[in-house]
Amino acid sequence: MGGQALKEKWAEGPRTYLGIQGTGFPNLFTLVGPHNGATFCNIPRCSEQNVEWVTACIRYMCEHNYQRIEPTIEAEDQWTAHVAETINATLLPLADSWFMGANTPGKRRNFLMYARGTPAYRAKCDAVAANDYEGFRLR
Repeated sequence: MGGQALKEKWAEGPRTYLGIQGTGFPNLFTLVGPHNGATFCNIPRCSEQNVEWVTACIRYMCEHNYQRIEPTIEAEDQWTAHVAETINATLLPLADSWFMGANTPGKRRNFLMYARGTPAYRAKCDAVAANDYEGFRLR
């Protein structure tokens, strides 16, 4: 934020809204990135949803004369917490695997994927879009 590098922002683990954007980085879409539904499924197939969603979002921005989009901090906080709650309902956080970053000595344990499943992820993204990109600031 204000010149902060993404590496600095994510030093303690990623913070995103829908795994598509993060506050402080307007217009930066992270396709198939951390917290994204496409990262825990067949990536070529599931990345199509990301591309289609971002394409529709940019179309919406053009149609409404918006030039800038970024999530609110509240939306980012809620999604990041939701991602953590979702994985904490499984046994994966107990495993010493690359899923938790345990393969890198000194790295903070953090799950990078969205584990609730592709249908739930798609439904959330569709609901956000249907509500005029709720959780995002458009200017």
